[in-house]
Amino acid sequence: MGSWTVLVRTALLVGLALRPGFSQLNPDEKNTIDVFKRAAPGVVHVKASRIASTEAGEVKTGEGSGSGFLIDDAGHLLTNYHVIENSTEIRLLLGEGRTLNARLVGTAPALDLALLKAEPPAGAASSGLIPLPLGDSDAVEVGQKVLAIGNPLGFHNTLTVGVVSGLARDIPGAPAGLDQAFLQTDAAINPGNSGGPLLDSAGRVIGINAVVAREGQNIGFAIPINFVKKILPDLIRMGHVYRPTLGFSALPITPGLSALLGLPVRAGLLVQEVAEGSPAARAGLQAGSRMVPMNETVYVLGGDIILAVNGKGLSSPHELTIALLGSKPGDRIRLTILRGEERQEKTLTLPPMHLE
Repeated sequence: MGSWTVLVRTALLVGLALRPGFSQLNPDEKNTIDVFKRAAPGVVHVKASRIASTEAGEVKTGEGSGSGFLIDDAGHLLTNYHVIENSTEIRLLLGEGRTLNARLVGTAPALDLALLKAEPPAGAASSGLIPLPLGDSDAVEVGQKVLAIGNPLGFHNTLTVGVVSGLARDIPGAPAGLDQAFLQTDAAINPGNSGGPLLDSAGRVIGINAVVAREGQNIGFAIPINFVKKILPDLIRMGHVYRPTLGFSALPITPGLSALLGLPVRAGLLVQEVAEGSPAARAGLQAGSRMVPMNETVYVLGGDIILAVNGKGLSSPHELTIALLGSKPGDRIRLTILRGEERQEKTLTLPPMHLE
């Protein structure tokens, strides 16, 4: 019996070794193939149409095309906002050629994100899509392997492979909420990849492919998935992101500006104005009163300098926006400020929901 087992195992190993190409695959190639096979069933081709009613009937006036991916068993999918913007009909093309209708659940235009929900035909138990696990974009390192799956130029389920080329990239013309936020990759990203997943070597989504640098080559950008995880509950529950109005304006302090104006720190937010009765005013935040015109800008000096929010240092208004992602009315945030030469802590309570 033992000899028979040895013979069977030997035959299996010989069969695998003789399989065309098997012995030529290195571990990295096998990983790439494995990740693609596991992730591809969760990636869809998103087709968004604009339908207008005319005297002659309904006429298609425009169409957007991109990618998306499933995130849970309820049928929720993520894509880019610009893929479905102004659309009246959204359809999902699956890998095996099936199509499903989708409805819009929520949008975050400032982050170029949209949440959809697949709608299986009546009587169908599920969409048949497989949700992809979400990773941790804060743990991403420059140089690590990444894989992009999408539908560039309409070529369904196209795989490209590369590395993370940079972190916290800023792109001119990008949505305001994504300043200094993008992951940069050299994995080929082309029109139609928008909204598709950027995966790590474990098959976890670390970003949503969004932008390609048309003036360059092998330069693509993805929205970090941790941004998305913070706002998903808002998108599912309300259809939009909670954006608290704090009631103050501030200018980012750079080393050059600090030297020019004689400021005591080289980074932070210099408070310019505080609205009366606002959450910032109730927290005790103060603006200055000395105005210094320079070029076409008037700087208000003498006010509080915000150094950190909830213990994390600030160097731009964008970082404050990111710190507030996922917050809700009534939450308290701790601002570390510099008033004159004294460091102080101020507690700001986030206001009720703003109905749009």
